[in-house]
Amino acid sequence: MQIKLPETDLTSVQSLGSFELKDEGGRHVGQYFFGKGYGRTVFLFGKYKGTFKTHAECQAFIDGVTAVIDDNRGSRSEATS
Repeated sequence: MQIKLPETDLTSVQSLGSFELKDEGGRHVGQYFFGKGYGRTVFLFGKYKGTFKTHAECQAFIDGVTAVIDDNRGSRSEATS
């Protein structure tokens, strides 16, 4: 599963903004909040949350969560075969 975080320039943001996060199939998987003075917060799958200073940190968090989820799905399918 891949989720690409949109680039945001916090220096031009005047208030709190947000984007809906979708996977490569277009399914809603979370929310991304950002704002000057607020930082950047990512919510995924209704239970994973992280607050970060940079875009790269947010994308790394997203990649880590999806890697664990993908691995768990692979483990479950191997157990049932």
